[in-house]
Amino acid sequence: MNKKTVFLALGITLVSIIFWELHWRGEGYPIAPEDDKHLYAEHRASIEKLGQDDVVLLGSSRVFFDFQLDEFESVTGRRPVMLAAAGSNPIAALKDIVENSQFSGKIILGITPPLYFSPPTMDHFFFNRAQKLLDHYHSRTWADRWTHTVKKPFQNTFAFLCASPETNYNELDPRTLLEWKIQLPVRVPGEPLFPMFQYLDWDRNVTMWRADTDPEYAKLVTKYWEFAIQPPPEMLPPPEVIEEGRKGTIAMTVGLVKAFQERGGQVILVRCPSSDLFLDIETKAFPREMYFDQLVEQTGSFGYHFQDYPFMNKYTPPEWSHLKSSDAKQFTLDVAKQMIKDGAL
Repeated sequence: MNKKTVFLALGITLVSIIFWELHWRGEGYPIAPEDDKHLYAEHRASIEKLGQDDVVLLGSSRVFFDFQLDEFESVTGRRPVMLAAAGSNPIAALKDIVENSQFSGKIILGITPPLYFSPPTMDHFFFNRAQKLLDHYHSRTWADRWTHTVKKPFQNTFAFLCASPETNYNELDPRTLLEWKIQLPVRVPGEPLFPMFQYLDWDRNVTMWRADTDPEYAKLVTKYWEFAIQPPPEMLPPPEVIEEGRKGTIAMTVGLVKAFQERGGQVILVRCPSSDLFLDIETKAFPREMYFDQLVEQTGSFGYHFQDYPFMNKYTPPEWSHLKSSDAKQFTLDVAKQMIKDGAL
């Protein structure tokens, strides 16, 4: 291969990359890091250096969206570590911190009932998802850390690297692009695609994307919720199994919280806002007096349920489950101030 061919190939490649990047920036895609196991491990590692006045945020995606780090820090003087993870059962992270760290500060634990009260075993998706993140932290190699470090300058430069390990969260990986842009007919309707509707920074602080400004885009998310939170009756476990799971999750949480309290730590429970179909189903399937209230009572923790405070329940999530970023900022300010007033922080 002669030099002319090499330079021609390099030129075509460079022009293609520039065109591809400018195209997706024009579509409004952000330049943002990938929320992968490597970034999560980086923040999980940071808690080993925290003191008793520091705060760690645990939960599913509602804590991820609804607690804004800058606003929290502006009120409390402490920047919390964000260890919430979308679509996960945070009892895995609570267990890991209690059993595998020396952290003895404050944990704000978000309770999203359908996820938190899902079985805490590896054969169930929500717990498995959280545990895999933690397993990577405990087993990561220097090569993993090096790869994560090398990727950072590229992720700070190119919007088309906005990606996720799961194709249904990301619209820029090839498989998802094909599924979105080339609509092939199907004989049997399948699971709706779950569009990306957030991006984050290196501190894992989340900003809602498109769903807060485009009602039609928000409908893509609610269409998925309609599918996901209404399983056929035959897929639901019998009532006695559900009750056994409820009691088991509460007992497990009580044990972990008590152990954390014994070494000087404190857990604060939060039920973030939901609305419409999501709230209807959660209210019927997970009545607060049997679920959230029991967690608060039996752990002896501070508890903040959005229905109890006007400053928490004045918002309507645009896709039923997460606050848009402007609302989340005020929500964080108000919740943090209330926690300080109550002596929880």
